[in-house]
Amino acid sequence: GQRTARRASTPPSCGAMPPRRTRSGSAPAASSGTTTRFFQRHSNVYAYVPNIIGYARVLLAAAALRLALDDVPTSLALYALSFVCDELDGRFARMFDQCSEFGKLLDMVTDRLATTGLLMVLSREYPNWFFTCVSLVALDIGSHWLQMYAQLLRNKSSHKDVDESSFFILRLYYTNRIFMGACCVGAEVLYLAAHAATDPRIMAIAGPLAGALPAKVSLPLPAAPGFGTELSVECASALGQLALVALPFWAVKQAANVAQLVTSCEALVAHDFPKRKRA
Repeated sequence: GQRTARRASTPPSCGAMPPRRTRSGSAPAASSGTTTRFFQRHSNVYAYVPNIIGYARVLLAAAALRLALDDVPTSLALYALSFVCDELDGRFARMFDQCSEFGKLLDMVTDRLATTGLLMVLSREYPNWFFTCVSLVALDIGSHWLQMYAQLLRNKSSHKDVDESSFFILRLYYTNRIFMGACCVGAEVLYLAAHAATDPRIMAIAGPLAGALPAKVSLPLPAAPGFGTELSVECASALGQLALVALPFWAVKQAANVAQLVTSCEALVAHDFPKRKRA
């Protein structure tokens, strides 16, 4: 009798209620719950929102490079959209708690390959700067790969987790998101400006400081095969002025690449021959 009274006084739970049936007799699909889980952390890492954005970024970058030598304006637009996706994937990863090792690696590999492809396009458009482009590719990929490998040996969770003993510019680069973002954007903008300069229609657009700056700024360089003998910027055009703004940030990023190359090499040597602790 006590068990019966308890059953009668206790309302049925939501889980115990039978599912609502449609006219055909089948239960309706739980679309709202599935949609909610899609924007949360779940087991299908490949379907994470930031990773889907990463796939779109790969396709946009590939299409941009495919059209680079045939349709410069479309190529620039596609590459710019790909670059926007690079900013969005990180934001959505943090927003939906969908950070993953796969996503981190997808982002970094896409960064390196997209920049490599753009530099290869520039090496075709500016043959005198072929070895310069190759050297920049080698520095970018080599320094990041060594940095990542060295940090893995140290049991670090990310290649961005640098020690206090590292170069100041490297610590600033990896600990200050605004500074790192400005350097990365500056480097990409410089390469895109050089690519856009091959289109006379874009190059003819005058910049807002056309009257305040000299018509052309030239920097002679040591003669070397494939490295160019002169670095010149048309300051009257909007592209030239954009390149002048981006150039310092590009230079800082290359300095950071050199710093992480040196630091990672020292870390690898220290791993093989660790310093003995003082007694």
